[in-house]
Amino acid sequence: MNKNFNDSRQANKKKASRVVKIKALMVIAALLLLCFTAYVALKTPRPSHFFRGSSLEIASFKAAWIEGDVIAFVRHAERCDQSTAPCLNSLDGITVRGKGVAIEVGASFQQLGLEKTDILTSPLTRTQQTADYMFNHKVQSQEWLANCKNTILQSAIKHKVRGRNLVLVTHSDCMKDIERSMNYSTSDKPDYSSSLIISYREKEKVLQMLGIVDSGDWKLSL
Repeated sequence: MNKNFNDSRQANKKKASRVVKIKALMVIAALLLLCFTAYVALKTPRPSHFFRGSSLEIASFKAAWIEGDVIAFVRHAERCDQSTAPCLNSLDGITVRGKGVAIEVGASFQQLGLEKTDILTSPLTRTQQTADYMFNHKVQSQEWLANCKNTILQSAIKHKVRGRNLVLVTHSDCMKDIERSMNYSTSDKPDYSSSLIISYREKEKVLQMLGIVDSGDWKLSL
C-alpha cells in the first residue's frame, strides 16, 4: 500500500512539474512575441504629423500640391452610430459636430487651391456627407473607395490624372491599408477628418509618404 502511495505521489509530482514547465514555456513564448512585436513597431516607421514638424516638410507638401502631385486620403467626419453627439440626420451618417469639422477641413483644401484637383468619395452615407460639406457640392462617389482592401493605393494611382491633385474621402481601414502597402506601421486608427497625404510623380513613377494632417493641424501653417 505504501508503495502505491509513493508511486502516486511521484506521478503527481511529475505531472505538476510538467504543468510548471508548460506554463513557463508559455510565459517565455508570450514574452518573445511581445519583444518581437515591439521590435517590429520600432523598426517600422510611422507616418509623421508633418504639419507639426519642420517648415521644410510643409514647404515640400505645398510644392507638391502646386505641381499637382498630391493624393490626399481623408477619413470621414465623426460617425453618428459610434457617438453620443447629435446626429446630422440619419444614423449611418455623421454628427452635427462632424459636419462643422468637415467644413473647416474643406476650407483648408480650398485655401490650397482646387483649380487642379479632382475629388472623389466613398458612396457610404458618412463619407458622402463629409465630402459634400467639405466642398459645398455633391461629390462624385466611387465604390472602390469603400471596398478597398489591398487595392486602394493602386486604384488611387490609376485614377490620378498627371498634373492634378486627387482628394479621396474614404475610411480608416482604407487608410491603414495604404500605410501597410507603403511599409508603414498601422498601430493607430486615423482620427475623424484626418488626412493621409502622399505624393506621386507620374513621370518618374515615384511614390512618397508625406504624412498625416489631423483636422486641427491645418491651421498651423495655412
